[in-house]
Amino acid sequence: MSLVLPRAAWPVADRNMWDALHKKAAPFDDPGALAHLRQTSSKTLEARYARWMKWLETTDPNALLSPPAQRATLARLQRWLDALAHTAPMTRLMFVDGVLRTLRAADPDQDWTMPQRLLAGLKRAAGRGDPARKQGQILSSEVLLKAGLTHATANADAAPSQLKRMICQRDGVMIALLALLPIRRRSFCELELGQSIHVTDGEILISLSEDMTKTSVSWEAAVPPQIATLVRFYIAEVRPTLLARGRKAHNILWVGKRGEIMTQDYIGLRIGNVTLKLTGKRIPPHFSAMPPRQHWHGCRQKVRD
Repeated sequence: MSLVLPRAAWPVADRNMWDALHKKAAPFDDPGALAHLRQTSSKTLEARYARWMKWLETTDPNALLSPPAQRATLARLQRWLDALAHTAPMTRLMFVDGVLRTLRAADPDQDWTMPQRLLAGLKRAAGRGDPARKQGQILSSEVLLKAGLTHATANADAAPSQLKRMICQRDGVMIALLALLPIRRRSFCELELGQSIHVTDGEILISLSEDMTKTSVSWEAAVPPQIATLVRFYIAEVRPTLLARGRKAHNILWVGKRGEIMTQDYIGLRIGNVTLKLTGKRIPPHFSAMPPRQHWHGCRQKVRD
């Protein structure tokens, strides 16, 4: 049974509320209170609200007859938390925060004092999340850099076929690049030649626009010299060969064995599997440690207003 209620199945009041919150600015109208959210953020918020809606439909269907904001009573929110007791504190915080963020935006004049106090208590309980989840999984950037370089060179040279050699080179470059320039997974997967990655004779520049960063501030950095040669080789030799195998033509940087665009989930799985093999620990892309200061020698980082 699904844990979320699809938006198409929400009551009309909720669907209208959601559409109004996300309405883009028109020439003579103001935008909705949540219209500024990127699509990924909006989808995440929708999933959390849909979880709330499913719980209401299952356990308290009469509540759906009330206006959306009026349903979020302290007693009802506490019962929902009881139903979520099997989840981690951070998960419960994210669910309640998503619902309250949506409803506060829809009805800012309602008294949200008690739900906000509940949310504050959830934040204290969640703290910094579950440290056990990451304990033992965070490696220094030196270890990840060495593993990536080794995989892209020695391991690639020992590969039994040209395809396996190119896959080693690609995966090693990805790991080494993330070790020195930790980039959120979505942005890393969407790197595009000529758009967010620029290759010149003097440098390789990664330039992320506002919609590619979590803070909505553009970001720019040169690929560090430790890995610049390998990145150039991947772009000039490995990537075109993989594209040719599948007769593909696109500018996304990371490609599969037949030139297909690699999805976020696949890249995360691939990096996790390779780091497990190389280091004994599965390191997803977002667990990459921040690089030591010396790794930034020769690397320009620029934030534009």
